[in-house]
Amino acid sequence: MTPRSATPPPRPSLLARFGPLTAILVAIGLIAVLASTGRDDEVATDTTIEAGGTNDRLPIYWADAEADETTTGVDWGSKCDPDTGRVQVPSVYAPPCAVARPGIEGGATYQGVTADTVKVVLYQPADDDLSAVLQAQADSAEDRIANEEAMIQMLAARYETWGRTIETVILKGRGSDETNARADAVKVATEIGAFASIGSPGQESAYAEELASRGVLCVGCGLSVPDTTFQKFAPYLWGNLQTPEQYLLTMGDVVIGQLNGKPAIHAGDPAMHDKKRVFGAVNFEQDPPVFTGTANMVAERGKALGYESKVRITYQLVIAELAEKARSIITQLKKEGVTTVIFLGDPIMPIYLTQAATDQDYYPEWVITGTVLTDTTAMGRRYDQTQWAHAFGISSLPARLPLEQGESYRLHDWFYGTPPPGTKTAGLVYEPIRVFMLGVHMAGPDLTPETFRDGLFAYPPSGGTPTAPQISFGDHGYFDAPDFQAVDDMQLIWWDAEATGKDEQGIDGTGMMRFMDGGRRYLPGGAEGLDDRYFDEAGTVIGYPEEPPGEAPPQYPSPAPGN
Repeated sequence: MTPRSATPPPRPSLLARFGPLTAILVAIGLIAVLASTGRDDEVATDTTIEAGGTNDRLPIYWADAEADETTTGVDWGSKCDPDTGRVQVPSVYAPPCAVARPGIEGGATYQGVTADTVKVVLYQPADDDLSAVLQAQADSAEDRIANEEAMIQMLAARYETWGRTIETVILKGRGSDETNARADAVKVATEIGAFASIGSPGQESAYAEELASRGVLCVGCGLSVPDTTFQKFAPYLWGNLQTPEQYLLTMGDVVIGQLNGKPAIHAGDPAMHDKKRVFGAVNFEQDPPVFTGTANMVAERGKALGYESKVRITYQLVIAELAEKARSIITQLKKEGVTTVIFLGDPIMPIYLTQAATDQDYYPEWVITGTVLTDTTAMGRRYDQTQWAHAFGISSLPARLPLEQGESYRLHDWFYGTPPPGTKTAGLVYEPIRVFMLGVHMAGPDLTPETFRDGLFAYPPSGGTPTAPQISFGDHGYFDAPDFQAVDDMQLIWWDAEATGKDEQGIDGTGMMRFMDGGRRYLPGGAEGLDDRYFDEAGTVIGYPEEPPGEAPPQYPSPAPGN
């Protein structure tokens, strides 16, 4: 473990609208998803802080002063753009300008926070973790760590850290199992004494739960966890992409509004085209099962509302057993006459599922739900193309830009004058760092988990264009519980097995994810009532060569040496 510092320069009723839909969505039987955490009988930890109310320890934001017509009487510092009211960073996600509220000072406000530093752990997954396996195929561990530290330094120099440096500690996970994950978390909380961890094991929730129980923030923790876990451990767990309960709202617009009760016209087997869809759900589960009771209850409610899943099959993420399990799953789906397979799980299992389906001469529709990279071109090319040519659904990812146009790459080049050290994983490691640094900026000098939460809840919804998803936190009416994830909206997608181009890592190849309506994004309920236009190229894009007109953020002079 080697501490490092980033020093900034000194300053001169969703339920009323979507209740029935939610019941149907969960009835799909996909509530048990990849890396699900917490059982139904879990209770909140004693350290939970209830959300709600105005925190008078937060800073004064530009919008506050604008409402009072006092913006010109406040010294916002040299990094504030008075034309936008946001910090001068060329990003649509730049936070609002902020100044400390009179009488609110910093100091040692919480564990890991002193008058001069905020201690943060940069968690590196163990070698046996799925995250490490996927990352190892992209950039070296050294380059990924260099990315993380450079991005923290960059944002610390532009965002407000209230006179503190960000001290980072590198922690390599000792193993992806529960025992090792908990031991690592105890070390972070007690030996290191960190305020937060950025990153966690990809397949094990125990790390995040143990940190939360000890009052330590965990940002970007777990590949995908249910929203109930974020609520139980609030305000300590934060993420970027939607939770299952959140994205299933838009999934319901697709499954219920566009597919249910209609023939399976997108199946690879022409004999299915005249048959009314028969749904089958395949999803990751833990041992022992996590959500069986809840899934059964909501399945009954969904059936009463007109939707029924003929079969729900679960699997565990044991790589050595995936091939045999996939053959068994396909045999069962085929036997039950399933025309439409809805998959929620990891990005590895579809490799085996699609191959097994072809081996058994079974060609259904595949519904993509956007879980953990299953909606990417890079992974889509690894699946059997005779199967994936009939895959469609939703994605929370942005419409694709060239690698060098992605925000993490572009900001690094703008700030330092060079590309990021690890170009292929720069975007992945940047997302939780952006959330964390936004929270520090918005919290003000009195940095605690409570002000971190309330500050992010005060962050204005930003983005919402094809290449820039909308992000927000708290209660903006999109979901029926406080939102601890960044991305709010989704887009409709389908797989074009013949299109050519570059994937998310800049690799040329055949097979591309197409974004419908030019990549238009839909908030929950926004895609309700849309027609089924999958596999119609009209109005679709496979990406953009640069940000479309009107979507580019404000531009500022580069602070890189020599500029």
